[in-house]
Amino acid sequence: MTTGALNTQTTPAYYEPEAAGSDPTQHQLRILIDEAATLRGLTIQMSMRLMALAAADTDAQRAQVRDEFRVLLSQFHVNMDLLFGTGTPQGAQREHILWIRAIVARNTERRVTLLAAMRRFDDLSDQLDTGHVPDFEAARQVFDQNWPVIRDKITEVIWDLWADLDAQKADAIGENAALKSTLKHTLSDIRQFSAAIRMIAINTAVLATRPDEAGAGFKLIAKEVKQLSEDIDQSTGRATDALSGLM
Repeated sequence: MTTGALNTQTTPAYYEPEAAGSDPTQHQLRILIDEAATLRGLTIQMSMRLMALAAADTDAQRAQVRDEFRVLLSQFHVNMDLLFGTGTPQGAQREHILWIRAIVARNTERRVTLLAAMRRFDDLSDQLDTGHVPDFEAARQVFDQNWPVIRDKITEVIWDLWADLDAQKADAIGENAALKSTLKHTLSDIRQFSAAIRMIAINTAVLATRPDEAGAGFKLIAKEVKQLSEDIDQSTGRATDALSGLM
């Protein structure tokens, strides 16, 4: 990642949601990446609840804010599990989740930093359960301590994921190019075979002009060989059209 201010955009500008129907795999991955991205928003929301708790006037208000904080923290855990979970994921997204975890696991320092931030929120939740109410300054410090870390680290995660997808796409294009080159040479060879067969058909047609029984035999052979040449030409044409759509 580059140093300095990070671009926190979740999805690259070139991704077009309306094209998701033609690339469902990328669309499904985008949904998961967006889920990871919400860790940034959840951090802001939890910090705001702590500030709201400090400003609450009644026990009822404080109870409501505590409940909201716990719901947000629960979702925070779910999304962190998407990135760092050790259990075997279930469902249709299993392979996608395993891929995400494999990419994220490449950076140990980032994992340690993000899990430490989650533990800080867990400790705050435990304190709230005991009736502790932070003052506004303490709540603001929670935001100042955690938000820059989670913002930058999660943004790095997101762009690492998209970078890996880009690399996969580039590899696929390279393989496609190699396949196209091989097919082009194969089609060229087939065309040469077709031309040779056509010459045989012409020579056989000449022999077919003989008035004897052999001439009749050559006439039949010439007809079949000519048809074979035409069939090869048609198949080659269809293959060429299909090949043009590979790239």
